[in-house]
Amino acid sequence: MDNAAFSRALLDWYDRAKRDLPWRGTRDPYRIWLSEIMLQQTRAEAVVPRYEAFLARFPSVEALAAAGEEAVLKQWEGMGYYSRARNLRKAAIQIAQSGGVFPGSARELAKLPGVGAYTAAAVASIAFDEPVPALDGNQARVLSRVLAYDEPVDTPQRLREQALSLLDRARPGDYNQALMDLGSGVCTPRAPHCERCPVAAFCAALAGGDVESYPRLPPPVAKRAVKVTVVLAYQNGRILVRKRPAKGLLAGLWEFPNFSEGTLEDLLPGARVTGELPKAKHVFTHLVWNMRGVRAEVDSLPDGMRAVNAAELETLPFPTALRVYREIAQRELRGEAAG
Repeated sequence: MDNAAFSRALLDWYDRAKRDLPWRGTRDPYRIWLSEIMLQQTRAEAVVPRYEAFLARFPSVEALAAAGEEAVLKQWEGMGYYSRARNLRKAAIQIAQSGGVFPGSARELAKLPGVGAYTAAAVASIAFDEPVPALDGNQARVLSRVLAYDEPVDTPQRLREQALSLLDRARPGDYNQALMDLGSGVCTPRAPHCERCPVAAFCAALAGGDVESYPRLPPPVAKRAVKVTVVLAYQNGRILVRKRPAKGLLAGLWEFPNFSEGTLEDLLPGARVTGELPKAKHVFTHLVWNMRGVRAEVDSLPDGMRAVNAAELETLPFPTALRVYREIAQRELRGEAAG
């Protein structure tokens, strides 16, 4: 394959058709880093409003470093994968302590909390013009098809080497973003739009009539299902909440009392069940919560819990997993009828 012709065709298309995104057109490493962390596990369309709101709240790495963890988690609420927010803050503190200067290479960026090989390469190529391939899911899919790459993409070392050989060294940031855009809107996982692909002439998988069998994927990991009972427990017109541990799943977020083992009496001695609530389900990366909800009344406040009103509940960072029950609690605390 003519590597230069491939890159030229890709970048010509990008110059005409690139997405209008608020983090494009800047060399500010803070803004680029923030966008790349937010784009992990989240589509660009969903990130745009959250990115702008986050920047309004924390306009610089110093502002983010100075914020408390709970304030950052609250601003991140609804985005999921909350370890991203905690690592953002930790990395911001590390950068602020170094004078607010971002590491200028992928190797150094990868030493920041929450920054893996892909994010480090994306920031380094876009902010600092370092010629490194940013091998995310979109880029890996495009290149797997172009090269008819037969190895699983979870062991991508050889694919990364081939990606480096195709990289446009004059415009590495644009090249990486072009492959991201191509994978997002044209070279999609299912029913790719090969008729609109600017590099279709270079695609070995298309030439072989076998596009959708690439990339080669590892076997799926079975998700463990857990039954969870969520309790909206009221005391004198306020509702009980507790903070999750500082490490582990949903670390540092607030939640309603809940249990997957034991009984309500074990969790809230003396609690009186006053009603059933809707069932809900939340899927994590390797775990599924199948939830039932109950409403209860308690006379005393158990250790490790707080009783809050509607306004206080609104300020606490809560996981998306409990959104159904939080909405019910907010309506009930405000005395609103279910709707």
